[in-house]
Amino acid sequence: MNGEDAFFDVSRPSVRRSMILMAGGALIGLLIAGYGLFTAKGTRSRAVPPEAVALVNGRAILRSDFMAQAQAQFTLPFAQTSSAQRRKTLDDMIDEELMMQRGLEIDLPSYDPDVRNALVAGVELEVSADALAQQPTEAELRQYYQAHQDRYSSEGVMQLRDLVVRGDAGHPVGAARAVASAAVAALRHGAGLAEVIRQYGLADSGRFMDAGHVDTGNLFQFAVRAKLNDALYAAALALKDGEVSDPVQEADGVHLIVMVRHEFPVAQSFEDAQNRVFSDFKKQAQDKVLQANLKYLHSRADIALSAEFRR
Repeated sequence: MNGEDAFFDVSRPSVRRSMILMAGGALIGLLIAGYGLFTAKGTRSRAVPPEAVALVNGRAILRSDFMAQAQAQFTLPFAQTSSAQRRKTLDDMIDEELMMQRGLEIDLPSYDPDVRNALVAGVELEVSADALAQQPTEAELRQYYQAHQDRYSSEGVMQLRDLVVRGDAGHPVGAARAVASAAVAALRHGAGLAEVIRQYGLADSGRFMDAGHVDTGNLFQFAVRAKLNDALYAAALALKDGEVSDPVQEADGVHLIVMVRHEFPVAQSFEDAQNRVFSDFKKQAQDKVLQANLKYLHSRADIALSAEFRR
């Protein structure tokens, strides 16, 4: 019997026949798999898992999210919503998911600042979720309060005048300082403020104006800080009721601060400041997590800088 007869004689073993049949079977299997792959809608499983109400390109719309959105959309308990209402909610969620996927497909965050900001905020919230969820003990809060006790005090209040001797042809620098020093001395010896202003030609600096008039009322300390530079604020900060600062040389002349009334900040007890301590503690924990995440992201990123920013 020749080789061709042996190939077709199924009663006798044939290596060649076995190899051909195995190859044919494999080919048929691949053809079936390929047909299923290229004719199905998408390439993922289309079986909807129990925890979801739909799959959109393989991404699940969770049943819990669906129920929450239906309740919010129709302001009814989910059990009281109708089939039509539930279908409306599901259709809306499917539309939303399709739009979201399209946005990612066209890389919308790369050129839309609102989308980019929302994405960054969402990532930050996801990263810091554990830190936000953790509840500090009272001992931890007290320890934080003691380490940052200078933050927790009542807001100081000031009623003051910022007066200036302008530097001009009639008052060169030396003369302006001499006039300011004489005015300070007069005030410290009990002269009336209005009299000293008139006698020495003092003027308000204009830093504390309200509707075109000098604001001589009570001002929170942070508001005074925003109006004065470092030198003038430092001069004002130590003054008590009725005290006058030494002359302070500035570009527009020589200043003197008259403190009419100064209510100094009062340290708060832990019990009074506990809500602020809690907020600050949580913010610090959140910031630590965010910074650690950024450090990790930087460590695995390939960042190229232009020449002027290279170190």
